[in-house]
Amino acid sequence: MSTKSVFVAALTLLISSFVIADGHKSTEIHQAKSSNPMVGLHPDANQAAAAAYYKAVEKNVFNGAIPLKDAQLAAISASVAAKCFYCISAHTAMAKAAGATDEEIKTAVAIAADVALNSSMLYGNQFDMEAFMEMFPQ
Repeated sequence: MSTKSVFVAALTLLISSFVIADGHKSTEIHQAKSSNPMVGLHPDANQAAAAAYYKAVEKNVFNGAIPLKDAQLAAISASVAAKCFYCISAHTAMAKAAGATDEEIKTAVAIAADVALNSSMLYGNQFDMEAFMEMFPQ
């Protein structure tokens, strides 16, 4: 099974398994009008643009300039930073499908934790931005 097929299958399984509470009853999230179930989460008027966006991201980002496994590990770090349970679950599954080890996934999570720690220390202590930028010239 190709990495792209695993990505689509994992995303489809992930999205189709979610349930939204609606008063006293539950309804499954409706299926997308395309092969990507995320498209169906957008308003009908935006679904064509959303489908084009997701297709471009898959082609140009997750299968772009860096290897898929590395892109998925970066996505795990970003998902941890965003505190998105859905994204963490999806990108962890896709990273494993792309060949990531448990140790690589733990490292991606540790990177997110380190960035959050240092960010908190800097802004919490109101570290001078000019002094900081002098430490890291662009």
